[in-house]
Amino acid sequence: MEWVRGNPNDRSVTGFRIRHGGARGPMSVKLYNKLKARGEGPRETVLGDGIIVVSVADEAAFDEARANPTGDEAERVAELRARWHRRALAAGKAAAESPIHVSKQKKGRAKRPARSK
Repeated sequence: MEWVRGNPNDRSVTGFRIRHGGARGPMSVKLYNKLKARGEGPRETVLGDGIIVVSVADEAAFDEARANPTGDEAERVAELRARWHRRALAAGKAAAESPIHVSKQKKGRAKRPARSK
């Protein structure tokens, strides 16, 4: 059975984690708890007998905060993007130095036959 994104009307923490997951599946419990411990997780509402839900407004606030990070989170995002950029530059340099790189292929252009008039 393949993983399918969750029901947008499911307000449970599990539904939230499924909606905010990726191609490989729901957001892990470990990541959810890590975000919550750092104060970056969604606001939770406890109902009656200990049922924890994430309201529509709280989920929208979580999405907005992730789209526009501030403070420590903004610094972490900038550092991560810089690391990705350095890694991409190193990969490009290594690829260009490879003997099988496309720029080192000796392929000639096909000669067109002369046009007759």
